[in-house]
Amino acid sequence: MSILSVDQINTGYGKKQVLFDVTFEVQKGETTLIIGSNGSGKSTLLKVIYGLLKPWNSEAKIIFNNENITNCKPAQLIKKGIVYIPQQNELFEDMTVIENIEIAGMQTIEKKELKNRIDEVLEQLPVLKNLTKLDCNRLSGGERKQVSMAMALINKPSLIIFDEPLAGVSPKNLNDIILQIKKLKETGISILLVEHRVKNIFDIADKVIGLKLGKVFNIQLNSIDQINEVMV
Repeated sequence: MSILSVDQINTGYGKKQVLFDVTFEVQKGETTLIIGSNGSGKSTLLKVIYGLLKPWNSEAKIIFNNENITNCKPAQLIKKGIVYIPQQNELFEDMTVIENIEIAGMQTIEKKELKNRIDEVLEQLPVLKNLTKLDCNRLSGGERKQVSMAMALINKPSLIIFDEPLAGVSPKNLNDIILQIKKLKETGISILLVEHRVKNIFDIADKVIGLKLGKVFNIQLNSIDQINEVMV
């Protein structure tokens, strides 16, 4: 069963069109990987799904859990069960890890429930337990990624949208982030992610979608030739 359906998306910036009739689906519990070369429209696609960018055409539709969310704003989407983790971690640098996680839940979770949610998230991401009192500007790239994940998980999403979760992560911390994404998948959360380091994340994917010059190509999981074609 589809949790997300993207249909006939055309959009871009200014007068430059970036996406052309993009159509695909994400099934419930599925991890869908979007790949493509730089400038192929990957991040643009995530932004339009999350309401940060509007489609240009009236035929465009984005359906989540059988509801049309095409014109919804990000704050509305969080309440509906979608969270977006951008490539550049949007953390409050001079605030502690625990304060960042609290802020992420304040708009959607009652105060008496928030502490329980935070405890649950720290169980899911145990590396953060000893970092809660540290300011975020003192964290490594991998630790910052995990704070971003905690800020997403606090709202108990049914769909997580990741933009390059391995970007800025050192080789030392790479496996930690991959392991956390695998654990999220095991909980049944649907995941839509863009990643340039395809070899590191490929075995997590249930489905791979290629973007080339703003157009969709369905990729066979075992087709190295197809993968190479969309990455150049």
